Amino acid sequence: MQDFLQKSPIRELMDEIGFLMLAGALCLLWFIFLWGVTLPALLAGIALWLLALLLRRKSRDGRLKRREQALRRAIGGEMAIDEMLLLPPCEAHGETAALLARRAPIRVLEVSEAGALCELRGEKVLLAFCQLPAACAVEAREVLALQRAVRTMQAHRGILCAPCEISPAASAQASGGIPVTFLSRDTLISLFGSARPATDRQLVALGKRKKHRPAAWLPTILNPRQATRFLGYGALLIAMHLLTGLVYYAVPGLLCLCLAAACRCVRPREEIL
Repeated sequence: MQDFLQKSPIRELMDEIGFLMLAGALCLLWFIFLWGVTLPALLAGIALWLLALLLRRKSRDGRLKRREQALRRAIGGEMAIDEMLLLPPCEAHGETAALLARRAPIRVLEVSEAGALCELRGEKVLLAFCQLPAACAVEAREVLALQRAVRTMQAHRGILCAPCEISPAASAQASGGIPVTFLSRDTLISLFGSARPATDRQLVALGKRKKHRPAAWLPTILNPRQATRFLGYGALLIAMHLLTGLVYYAVPGLLCLCLAAACRCVRPREEIL
């Protein structure tokens, strides 16, 4: 969810030192060019350099604040969509219609399992939130179900909020018969994120949940199924050592044979639940 490049501390330090030196040199050379090598020129150059650093700091703080707000909106929108997938259909349709009413002149008339019947610019529209994860795609059957509901509730058209991809068959079905408009995942993230930006508590909880667990490299290496492979590699390397007389083949060969023996000795632990 985050799209900013991460720099190493050494790179950030070198960039900072380079900017300070370049800005100081330019400020001093400018006043030296105007007034010559004098004390007022040096003082004016230092003052201009300090002013440039202050302006850079202010602009950087504002830029970081804007980036933080955009990131909070993006994360909040993603989390809101994930919560919508677990809600009952009535609540998901109603929540989506209420949030969309902040951006568009929508008045909610009725909320049912099929969607939220709303009034938009003098016409009735049926708004529905498609509760599908991002890995799936909206198919023609979802669009057809919304078109049936639009005809049943005597609305003019339908609006399908799709938090996933839209298949070509769904687009073709939406263009024929009763018109259906799609709201893409990016639009929903922007809509939900503006209303529910991520809080500090949510970011902390997300960071704890996203922490990478230490890789289980030891059970992977000492897998009993790898014993035959290690044995074959070790035998081949030892044979190359005997043929060429080079020690470079003996060391990895012995290591592979030891790993093969370790794989035979280790038994996988059976876990229940």
